[in-house]
Amino acid sequence: MKEKGRKDVPQGYKISDFAAMVGMSQSKVRYYEKVGLFESRRQDNGYRWYTPEDAFRANSFRVLLQYGFSLEQAVKMLDERQTGEQFMRSLETQRTELYHQAELIRYRQKRLDYIINLIQSEPGERFEVADIEDQIYVRASYGRDFSVSVENASELAEFADMLSISTFARIIQKSDFESDQDFVNPSYVHLMPKQESFRLKNPQSVRIEHLKMGKCLRYQRQKTREESVKKEAFEPMFAWLRDHGYRMRNDILLMPAFLNLDGQGSDWETLLVPIE
Repeated sequence: MKEKGRKDVPQGYKISDFAAMVGMSQSKVRYYEKVGLFESRRQDNGYRWYTPEDAFRANSFRVLLQYGFSLEQAVKMLDERQTGEQFMRSLETQRTELYHQAELIRYRQKRLDYIINLIQSEPGERFEVADIEDQIYVRASYGRDFSVSVENASELAEFADMLSISTFARIIQKSDFESDQDFVNPSYVHLMPKQESFRLKNPQSVRIEHLKMGKCLRYQRQKTREESVKKEAFEPMFAWLRDHGYRMRNDILLMPAFLNLDGQGSDWETLLVPIE
């Protein structure tokens, strides 16, 4: 005898009913089916159908997403049917990864604050003496010759994975200013503070170079890409050094802000010039 007020529970649900049950759009249900969250079942008339177990699986999947696992990771964990111990290890690994991501976000916020304040400030050149931490870097080019990037591919990829702890920059050799050429030839590098080297798989790699900074002139300017490499564009910097009794000690680190993404107009550039 059927219990009063209860209806027979169907064994399968069409996609419109199932989508309502799990709080998804029908298109999202179809997408998740493609990536393996749900099995593809069809009725004789070709319509998709789903079971209560699919609904339970959808809820478990979204709990894993709440923990920060990717779609692919969550589906794999459900398919593998992890034991309690394995699940705990997965959670601990994920917690470590989220702490790392939080650090990256803090670095990005700090960098954004710096660039926004720079852009909103009055136009013109700025000079400031500051103590800058030493940097490590992987070379992507020697001047405009990028062939070395093939040799350094694995290290460059590892640095790029750590944006914004790492950043793209240019190094201008001190010797460039001693040549007879009218322009400098910056090398492209990917660098990060030396104190962050513990994050690298092999911080002692011969492809990772060291740039000693210490006491530096922080020189901020606005230049077009063409102006940026002309030696005459550095004369205000050398004039300031002469006027204040300093001289360049090492290669210059140039950090671009990239305002002229369309190739027109000026970039804000921050030059870090080791001095003595």
